Amino acid sequence: MSVRLLEAFGLERGVVAIAGAGGKTTLLYSLAAEARAAGRRVLVTTTTHMGVPKDEGPVAYDEAGARAALDREGRATLLGRPIREDKAEGLAPERVDALRGLAELVLVEADGARRRSFKIPADHEPVVPASTNLLVVVVGLDVLGQPLDEEHVHRWELVAAAAEQPAGSPVTEDTIVRALCAPAGYLSRIPPNARSAVFLNKAEDAGTRAAARRLAARLAPPYGLAVSGSARMPR
Repeated sequence: MSVRLLEAFGLERGVVAIAGAGGKTTLLYSLAAEARAAGRRVLVTTTTHMGVPKDEGPVAYDEAGARAALDREGRATLLGRPIREDKAEGLAPERVDALRGLAELVLVEADGARRRSFKIPADHEPVVPASTNLLVVVVGLDVLGQPLDEEHVHRWELVAAAAEQPAGSPVTEDTIVRALCAPAGYLSRIPPNARSAVFLNKAEDAGTRAAARRLAARLAPPYGLAVSGSARMPR
């Protein structure tokens, strides 16, 4: 199995918070699969509401269950209180900090996007544990060319204001750069001493790969790293 995502992000151990939109959960579990294949002990968790995974290894709702699963299989997903059969609450960020010693790599879904492909955060988002070593902001490149509206962009009003463009106009590379580089956006949410990265997801054909290269050159800096590709991988 390729470990290209782990290598691209320079990951060996620590706490990784994944924010943004357009493939967070897919990236989360692809990283988990790569890390486990490399022999690392991996804990997946969340600080926001998250769907209960069906085919991603054992799921626990308390520390004892997570420890048992990690000892048995080397990986576990730890969720908070179930809301319904297919969804659960997240953990408080302080609890994630306290549990980080359970695994070599702790992967945290720290943001919600209602299945849209792009967003910038409201004041209360993302919920990033203080122990985070790397904050990854995901962008789904399938948003390019789509209208800047509620159907395609989460927090679209904030994106429109940051990008200085009207509602309903097409999302462009300039839209993404202006929104992700807004001083009050994700750049202001990076914990002290943590690295930052953008993941340009769904770069799966010649057009989106070319767009990803142009965007990466404009986003790193101010982000420490820009990675492009597809979060989907065989597992």
